[in-house]
Amino acid sequence: MVKIINILLLFQLGLCFTNGQTVKGASPLSSPPRLPSNIPPPPSFASISSKAGKFQIVSAEYYSQDPKPFLYKRLIKYDTTTGEAWILYSKRDSAGEKRVWVPLTEETKK
Repeated sequence: MVKIINILLLFQLGLCFTNGQTVKGASPLSSPPRLPSNIPPPPSFASISSKAGKFQIVSAEYYSQDPKPFLYKRLIKYDTTTGEAWILYSKRDSAGEKRVWVPLTEETKK
């Protein structure tokens, strides 16, 4: 009985492998697929008066001033026309994560 089950199992596995390897109607590609022809040109930021390049978002990394420095990673949004900058501040609480752009200010020591 066990011998018959083993023979049937091997027969079914053999059918699975032979049927899985044959693909009907498949032929090798004679040339690589063509790229799309309607790709728009990249934006031009050459003109300062253009509103397209008003904001730049950069990733900044800095170390804390603690005795054991910690590496912070933040996103900074910079307005190229006025020189203002904001840091993306995120805080998690019971309602979820909240993200706010906080103005970057310059502190002067007196």
